[in-house]
Amino acid sequence: MLGKAPPIASALGWEFEGGGRYWYSWGRFQKDLPQVGPGNDHSLVSRLTYDNMTGNTGEFFGRIDTPINVFLKGNVGGGSISSGHMNDEDWGLPFGVPVSYSNTLSDKVTGPLFYGTIDLGYDLLRGPGYKAGPFIGYNRYKYTMNAGGCVQIANPFSDCTGAPGAPAFPTSQVTIVEDGTWDSLRIGSSAEVMLFDRWKLTGDVAYVPYTKFTGTDQHLLRGLVIDEQGHGRGVQAEAFLSYLLTDQFSVGVGGRYWALWTTSGTDAPNGVVLPRNDTYRTDRLGVTFQASYKFDVPK
Repeated sequence: MLGKAPPIASALGWEFEGGGRYWYSWGRFQKDLPQVGPGNDHSLVSRLTYDNMTGNTGEFFGRIDTPINVFLKGNVGGGSISSGHMNDEDWGLPFGVPVSYSNTLSDKVTGPLFYGTIDLGYDLLRGPGYKAGPFIGYNRYKYTMNAGGCVQIANPFSDCTGAPGAPAFPTSQVTIVEDGTWDSLRIGSSAEVMLFDRWKLTGDVAYVPYTKFTGTDQHLLRGLVIDEQGHGRGVQAEAFLSYLLTDQFSVGVGGRYWALWTTSGTDAPNGVVLPRNDTYRTDRLGVTFQASYKFDVPK
């Protein structure tokens, strides 16, 4: 029933809350390939930047609280990248005429997007109207980016040079495919508080001390397949403001941000590992809408 909402229960019994969430987001992925050989990390031969990639994903989420203040929470979601663009920059290409700089644009990026998170924690603070505590967890973030089209925007002597004012390849033709998976260890804190009658604020902040990146870059126009991997760090954070329509059912809105990057990385074009330190980075930021239901089982 409507009216004054009860406070968050203290450690009296089991609690379970679960529901569904929609995440509308914007993403970016960049990889920098330096010159081959030691000491050349800041002299690039290539940079690929996938930018302004809008994503639409749905997810299921849940949290279980125990009478001994241990909690388990997580989510699993999936959807698609619906738009975006990709720039492929190169320095010193060996064409018939020396090309000092090349920049091709693929003006359409689409593909599937999946993720999942699970955290185990302990509420150091728990009472009427609040609970908070640290957690340790795992996150997997996986995507495929299909870049369609190719037009040269920097040098007429480089590749993807079509007729004047026209692309060499239309956006309906996929020219580069990038697959990526990030497996991350999370350490952070979770908190929940009743701000005032029927309004609840929930938030997580996590540091990623270790993430492993594995990917594959397929240049379809050149028959080139590049295996990629790296290790690094990151941060992940989210917050949700919910309104309790009844004592059990609530709706809410929130935001989420993920940033993961490598501190060491390699690539292997057609199976040949190159002696250089590549860098890979991904970001995703967005707004969420959710609905959830809570069950209480007091002692």
